[in-house]
Amino acid sequence: MLWPVILPFQITCGVMLFVVLAYTAFPYPPKLTRAKAFVFGSAFGLIAFIPSCTGIMMAVDTVRFGAFHYDSYDDVPDFRSRRYLPEKATDIFMHKHANGYFARYELPEREFRSYLDELWQEYGQYSAVERGGFMDEGQVVDCKMFDLRFGHIGWDCPAGSLVYYSPSEPDGGGATYYVDPNSSSITQRTGFW
Repeated sequence: MLWPVILPFQITCGVMLFVVLAYTAFPYPPKLTRAKAFVFGSAFGLIAFIPSCTGIMMAVDTVRFGAFHYDSYDDVPDFRSRRYLPEKATDIFMHKHANGYFARYELPEREFRSYLDELWQEYGQYSAVERGGFMDEGQVVDCKMFDLRFGHIGWDCPAGSLVYYSPSEPDGGGATYYVDPNSSSITQRTGFW
């Protein structure tokens, strides 16, 4: 849940440590003692920490969140974005956010079913919901619900697609798949903490 804050926090700690040490080593004005410079530098670091962390987080988030395209699963750079993504997926359009991602990719339905069966076989015993326990699993997608989930990205509802689910983590993490039986296109919504 707090993982998006860890990297900006670490960077900010490093920057503030450098500022305090540099100000202590080279105090200004020069007649200031090193002890007083350390106290003033530390006070500045405490006061500036939250605004600095916020600014660093905004800068870092522009690089790690947003819209991306990958040719294949192997091109997806981070393990969080690989969660619940089939290894044979190609032409992947991904919209990442702090608690998951939305993806649209190409994968033959046969390959997807094989992937989903393996996923349930390996992790099904840990799932908070049994396979088939979601109320709309295996049914045709409700385009109104689809538009609520994906409308902000601009993806159209793949009419006639069937809804499937990955094993559900106890904290609510998991994936919802919208599989178009008339093409090899799959739309996915993944959440994690």
